[in-house]
Amino acid sequence: MPTLVLTRPIGQSHRLSELLKQQLPELNQIQLPLLSIVPNQDDVEGMKLNELIKKADFAIFISPNAVECGMRLLGADWPTHLPIAVVGGGSAEALDRRGINSAHGYQISFPKDSRNWDSEGLWAEINSVPVSWSGKQILFLKGAGGRDWLGQQFLDQGATIHEVVTYRRLPLSVESPSWRQVQKLEANTTACIINSSEALRHLVDVLDQSLPWGPSWFNSVTIICSHQRIAQAAKEAGFKQVECCLSGEEHLLVATQTWFNQLKQLK
Repeated sequence: MPTLVLTRPIGQSHRLSELLKQQLPELNQIQLPLLSIVPNQDDVEGMKLNELIKKADFAIFISPNAVECGMRLLGADWPTHLPIAVVGGGSAEALDRRGINSAHGYQISFPKDSRNWDSEGLWAEINSVPVSWSGKQILFLKGAGGRDWLGQQFLDQGATIHEVVTYRRLPLSVESPSWRQVQKLEANTTACIINSSEALRHLVDVLDQSLPWGPSWFNSVTIICSHQRIAQAAKEAGFKQVECCLSGEEHLLVATQTWFNQLKQLK
């Protein structure tokens, strides 16, 4: 049976899963949360964040997780005077769910074209109007690691950056029953959606240790990636069937439909 493996953290594939059930009801779905999100609940970090937003000139939430965990860590309303930037539409939606939007007086920047939902796209967006970053205090709310390129652009322009780690990612244990479920799949009728480079690295590490079924995944499973950088990393890791699409549930849905239709044509 054709199977799609969804690898986002628990609860974050719900909308895509529902869309797939509506459009491809005959497609089997399996959840394999390669990473778990652990919010930072350190009171000291919370006080640090509260102090930093008083002096920051600009703040960047790196992901929807950074929005949810960052606001929880802050424990207060976000000040309307501090402009915000986010990488993509998912983070903008996470802000909107908390009432942080232009209708409530907030200034929020993000690339409107989903083809540009990445660090490069955000950098182009916030510099679409000439601006001097020299001497500015930039606040990054993020997970542990990631987005070094974007921070470096501000540093190169003479800004000072401050980072608050709002969450950590924990890899799925190799002892998890989820892996036993996955290894029973027929690799040539399975696709796996990968949304982050870190999740890809963990998958590769587990497959490298998994005999005899690991090698069949590298050779036959279709990896659907939501960014060209992830797709390139998947190819370099040894996956033979790699597809790339834009970020966002709608694009992932179309990519999955295309794979599924091609699979039916081969039968």
